[in-house]
Amino acid sequence: MTDFLAGYPLRKIARKHEFLRRLLWRVDFALIWGLLAVFRLLPVEWASSLGAKAGVITGPLAKRKTSIMEENFRIAFPEKSPLEIQQLVKSCWSNAGRVLSEFPHLDHILNDQREQRIEIIVRDPEMTFRAGSGPAVVAGAHLSNWELIESALAQLGIKNSALYAPLSNPWLDRLLLESRAALNCELIPRDNCTRLLVERLNAGRTVGMLVDRPVGGDKAIPFFGRDKFTTVLPAKLALKFNCDLIPAQAERIKGAHFRITFHPPVRPANPGDCKKDQALDMMRQLHQLFESWIRQRPEDWFCSTRIWPKARAGNLEKVR
Repeated sequence: MTDFLAGYPLRKIARKHEFLRRLLWRVDFALIWGLLAVFRLLPVEWASSLGAKAGVITGPLAKRKTSIMEENFRIAFPEKSPLEIQQLVKSCWSNAGRVLSEFPHLDHILNDQREQRIEIIVRDPEMTFRAGSGPAVVAGAHLSNWELIESALAQLGIKNSALYAPLSNPWLDRLLLESRAALNCELIPRDNCTRLLVERLNAGRTVGMLVDRPVGGDKAIPFFGRDKFTTVLPAKLALKFNCDLIPAQAERIKGAHFRITFHPPVRPANPGDCKKDQALDMMRQLHQLFESWIRQRPEDWFCSTRIWPKARAGNLEKVR
């Protein structure tokens, strides 16, 4: 989510002046609080559909985010026409609107007694990924409603802690954290998280994170044919604790119905390599999976941050 919503045109000035920044934060809080209150009053399917329409209308107002999405999609899918890229961006904003509108319904989505809204699939031929088998590292991407991955772990009886990116707006951050409480997992702020993740793994808890974006990245990994800087933390933790690195895929089946798939563990192709090379290899495999998932359903990929270095993103001739 961008730093400012209603005050987006004033964002540069607001970042320099605390009074204006806090004023705009309060305006954004009131706006989102009101939207979530309306969504909460509606049946979950209606809220999800309304959120999709709201995302298509309001999302493009964040012109910088929209421009970044277009660049990301052009790099990932150079064969697509400008019209197809525009449609992908529209679908991307639609899914973002759905995710927001589903926040106040997370408890209902997770505990619907009349119909199963989350299908959970575990593709682990060795049956090592289950409650009581010890900790694991779970890595996913910003696909569909990615928030539900942690809840799926909880439903499997696996105690887990997940990284999340705190919003710069403290009022909005608290508001969304209240909704995320329904996920039944511990949330850990992303910044300076390594020590906390190590503590949780030492205590036998599974940890989860989303790593399709280059946040905190210091290693170049091929992604859609271009180098993307990424963190190798998931692989390093899995190797350090001798536990599985599990790829987790979130899919929207229809409306507010989802499928969460935990794929077989990613393991180094050559266990004889040094730990550094093993970790890089595991992250390459993970990104190959992300790429295949995104190719299957690119409209579900929320790529609102720059995935590749700016110089590469702007040089589309080299991409092709």
